[in-house]
Amino acid sequence: MLFALSAGQKTGLGLMAAAFIAFALASSFWFPRFRPDFPGKWLRLFVIASIVLTLGMLATVVAVAKEKEEPGEHAAPEPTAPQPGPPAPAPPGPAPPAQGDAANGKKLFAAQGCSSCHTYAPAGATAKVGPDLANLPSDAQKAGKQLAAYIHESITDPTAYTVPGFPAGVMPPFHLSAAQLDDLTAFLTQKS
Repeated sequence: MLFALSAGQKTGLGLMAAAFIAFALASSFWFPRFRPDFPGKWLRLFVIASIVLTLGMLATVVAVAKEKEEPGEHAAPEPTAPQPGPPAPAPPGPAPPAQGDAANGKKLFAAQGCSSCHTYAPAGATAKVGPDLANLPSDAQKAGKQLAAYIHESITDPTAYTVPGFPAGVMPPFHLSAAQLDDLTAFLTQKS
């Protein structure tokens, strides 16, 4: 952050810090050398000076940290007539069928231990640690993703989106080839 400050900001911050440090050093070493009972009867003045210097340092930091306004930043936008634009995109239709091999995906599902955490009827899995994989389409919609992309992301980066109601960070990331991901996706999206 220090490199982002202008020369004036650095100078102001440096001068206030120097005053603060000089007061602290003088109070610790120089004043007690000449007055062993320091601050003694000057305690109120010492406390007030300490408070003023602390507030001054804080105010300097706040003033230095303030960003400069861009010209016209707070100007009201000029009203414009609505511009005809391209038509709104049509809502996405059903996703195309996955390109992988569902039979290989079923074998991969078993080999990777997916059934130990998930419920998925086509695999005979009934575990409750993770979400029911029959709900993948609605979970993908909640995550704002296409189904295949959601499945791929959930397998390779499970922390990208956690289905509400399930603990985050439980599922480990799996390092599968693109073909294996497609096979598993085909199995998880099969219509049977």
